[in-house]
Amino acid sequence: MPRIPYPDPETLPADDRAFLKSLPQLNISRMLAGSPSMFQPLTRVFSAYLSEGVLTDRMREIVILRTGHLCNSEYEVVNHNRVARLVGMSEEQIDALKPGSDQTHFTAEERTVLAFVDDVVQEGGASQAAFDAVAAFMSPAEMIELTVIVGVYTMVSQVCATFGIEPEEVPIANTGIEAIRNTVRKFS
Repeated sequence: MPRIPYPDPETLPADDRAFLKSLPQLNISRMLAGSPSMFQPLTRVFSAYLSEGVLTDRMREIVILRTGHLCNSEYEVVNHNRVARLVGMSEEQIDALKPGSDQTHFTAEERTVLAFVDDVVQEGGASQAAFDAVAAFMSPAEMIELTVIVGVYTMVSQVCATFGIEPEEVPIANTGIEAIRNTVRKFS
């Protein structure tokens, strides 16, 4: 149960109310709508890598799920397990994203990214070895996006934990990524 109530959409500024209404009804969006200065800008950041990102959908979900597990975020893990399935990841691969799990289900590059994510979340930044290993196969744009995604999902995990945001009682039917992209384009 959330520590503070989700804002009543009718009390939101008209632009935020319309923006929220056109998004997938995710509890994180509902809570963020309570901060007019944060709501639309953060959603635009989410949309940037969800719909315009340079990482593959599979790599993005590997990064998000590993971050969610490291941050003990039930909300992110539940929602992104669903997305990972939709982008073609197997149950074994999804389960293997838990820290300490067998990573043989992943390519060498994916295992290198997992080590990078672990460093960033647990140490506050990638070690030189993890950085160099990822730089051997990722472009600077991919590395920046990778690190931003880790940071965003660390932050979102902290917001969910702080405010007691729980997974939706009824999961949305699809990824929600297309709806977020369309909303951001409409309101930009």
